[in-house]
Amino acid sequence: MQPEDTRNLDRISRRRFRDFSEAVDGSLDALTEALPGVVALTRLDPEERVHRVIEARGEGVGGLSNGAVIPQAGSAEDAEFLRLLGARDCLVMPLEMSDGRIVGLLCAADGRADVYREGHAAQLSVAARVLAYEWESVELRSELRRLRSRFSAGSGGDADTGLPGRDGFLEHLAREWGLAERGAVQSVLIACRVAGGDAAPDGTSARDRLALKLAAETLQATTRDSDLVGRIAADALGAVLVGCSPQHTPSFVARFLGALERVSEGGRSEVAVSCGVQPLAGTASPEEALELAETAAGEPRSAARPDPEPRVVG
Repeated sequence: MQPEDTRNLDRISRRRFRDFSEAVDGSLDALTEALPGVVALTRLDPEERVHRVIEARGEGVGGLSNGAVIPQAGSAEDAEFLRLLGARDCLVMPLEMSDGRIVGLLCAADGRADVYREGHAAQLSVAARVLAYEWESVELRSELRRLRSRFSAGSGGDADTGLPGRDGFLEHLAREWGLAERGAVQSVLIACRVAGGDAAPDGTSARDRLALKLAAETLQATTRDSDLVGRIAADALGAVLVGCSPQHTPSFVARFLGALERVSEGGRSEVAVSCGVQPLAGTASPEEALELAETAAGEPRSAARPDPEPRVVG
């Protein structure tokens, strides 16, 4: 291993980071300076069974850029796919959690052959471990927020749904909005207006309250533990899909509406719902993001006859 490799390993492993976004910037800056070609970080989408490139830096492999999709496979197959993108030499390191889950990949690829040496692989391996640690830290903090939300819901949250109310939801939304603005993670906000029939809801009738409770239970069951769910108005629920891109939100909404239709007996209980979607990045504040999502939601429609696509703002 060459002296510059050792210095860069020390630079990557000893630095303390305030959040995941800073860890990504620091690690990829160091790797880009030391390694030839492109250095890329991916996030695994287990439902779609693909890796999505969330950060790519450097030059040499044109197909390896932000937003590129790599099919989920073993490391050998991942390397082979990078070659299909134009790489003649590459390194692939998994981001492995403490429980053995693989959540992403850290890759280096170059259009030239035989450019990577042992020291390059060591640097990429250490950076992958650092990023996996920071990633898991974000997950643990999200889990802690979820548990706190459940506690607060049981001791002063919304009585009809058991979810945090608007103020509590906004508090958690503000944290995710900050992460999205710093580029640490893509997240999407969904507002769901709910009524117990086709008439405009006011959230006060027994039919409306029953519909809202049913929708809240279904929305909680459809989201992941890392997502945020709350009651944002008398007739509306909100959800933050953490780490979800806008183009994949319609499939989530379809799953939610399909599940709601099934639990409401194919729509015969007249649960009406309308969803509005707003990416968090690019909005001026968490409050603006929530207002835009609520506006996009419009008026409720029957869960058995939903809009073909959720309305998206931004």
